[in-house]
Amino acid sequence: MAARHSAGFAIEAMQPAAVEAVLAVQAQAYAGVDVLEDAGLFLNRIRLSPRTCWVARGPDGVLGYLVSYPWPLGAPPRLNVPLPALPADARSWFLHDCAVAPAAAGQGVGTALVRTGLDHARKAGLACATLVSLAPARAYWVRQGFEAVEAEPEALDGYGAGACYMRRLLEA
Repeated sequence: MAARHSAGFAIEAMQPAAVEAVLAVQAQAYAGVDVLEDAGLFLNRIRLSPRTCWVARGPDGVLGYLVSYPWPLGAPPRLNVPLPALPADARSWFLHDCAVAPAAAGQGVGTALVRTGLDHARKAGLACATLVSLAPARAYWVRQGFEAVEAEPEALDGYGAGACYMRRLLEA
């Protein structure tokens, strides 16, 4: 079921048919940054955790997306690497990727996607949310309640210079 927002978009479960539009948003949002992931990665995450991957859809199509899933604390998964399964010992909600099309910036799309994910994680009883922030997005994630925490340096390989591991505790 889609959650409607007053700004004219709905948050709904990401379906395989939306991956092409998600890739277009990713390419626009990360223009000039070498972190693009392929369709196989998105399809893998939808298959593993279909209830924690969402898109924001407006009248003209996908405005943004969020890919997330339960994950252990510590080292994040590698970029663009399919997973055979989700770990059984996951105590954290890992926000793998959240992007908004530049044309939808300032409409609350990213905030609505993150709020949807945080609500889901709380209801699932997860202790915290984690992510890897690219350098240009760090201030955004701080505004969303995340703080930088230590991670093994090699855990951030491939995320680019200035990337940092961040965490937000989830209140019950």
